[in-house]
Amino acid sequence: MTALATLQDLRKYGIDVPDNTVALSLLDSVSAAVRDAAGCPITMGEWTVDLPGEQSRKLDLPCRAVRAVSKVLVDGRTIEDWRLFGSSLYRAEPWSPFGGIPSTVTVTFQGGWDPVPEDIVRLVCSYVAAGLHQLADGGPGAHSGIAYERLDDAQVGYTHDGTQIDAAELPEATRRSLRNRFGANVSSIGVFR
Repeated sequence: MTALATLQDLRKYGIDVPDNTVALSLLDSVSAAVRDAAGCPITMGEWTVDLPGEQSRKLDLPCRAVRAVSKVLVDGRTIEDWRLFGSSLYRAEPWSPFGGIPSTVTVTFQGGWDPVPEDIVRLVCSYVAAGLHQLADGGPGAHSGIAYERLDDAQVGYTHDGTQIDAAELPEATRRSLRNRFGANVSSIGVFR
């Protein structure tokens, strides 16, 4: 998948890019982290996902911007007795039998945003900037655990609370916010293809 931001976006936000290769790697890495936290690809495309069938007539898809659904399989068999409403599929009977093992529902859908929302582009650029700064300052973990430094008498104090090592790592609050905004509260048993 393409990154959620580009080298041009980094420059637009005034971020100095001394090495395009490193910046491109960070853009890919941070974009993957943002997508993982969001629970959906964010960018517009056609995606296939495997979901556990629910003992309900409603099945939430893992993307809030579903534009169309082209194929639905239940345990490998094509079905057509469903209806798309918002980002959920509905049918007259439950997606899985009551009291049984959940069926595997494979859904191919078109969804996502085009263009990528500007605040997400800026978020990716911010974490890439933090990663570039960290690399210029010794790399991930170079200063982990430092609580304070004092020039007079050369003191350095450390913490031992398992602080964040990688500046490009998304904090839990950001991950939760992305999941609430872009994803649905579903558990995927497959991957986007």
